[in-house]
Amino acid sequence: MIYIKSHTDQINIILEEQAEFWSINDLQIDYLSEKIHLKLESVSQQQIIKTYITFREVMSFYVFQEADSESSRLNNRYYNDPNLLSEISYHPNGFAHVKIESLDAELKEIESINSKTNFYFQVNNKDCFFIEANAIIINDQEFEGLLG
Repeated sequence: MIYIKSHTDQINIILEEQAEFWSINDLQIDYLSEKIHLKLESVSQQQIIKTYITFREVMSFYVFQEADSESSRLNNRYYNDPNLLSEISYHPNGFAHVKIESLDAELKEIESINSKTNFYFQVNNKDCFFIEANAIIINDQEFEGLLG
């Protein structure tokens, strides 16, 4: 009997094996193409190995940076400081619900803007990225229709 893993299992296994705890070499947000690109590197048996992740059809993303942190900030770092992808996962039923709350009583209409994110990753155990995307490419493996 052959057991075929679900897309959720496949994606999370690949992310765990080929991305989690790897160094981030590059992170690009391409607003016009609705894509977020991650280039990761690791070393295995004295060989540099790379993983390329592209979130496609990105509907929304939210970045949260911890205010009080003992280690370096993404926006307050030196060129050679390491950036570790300390956590990454896919959640088909949603991971977090990002909702806007207006601070201005006259702008209540913006409160209709919200997002149910399905991807999450963390940099250096403190900077959190919440992404709502309909597709992901991990190296040459593509998964589509992820927003259900």
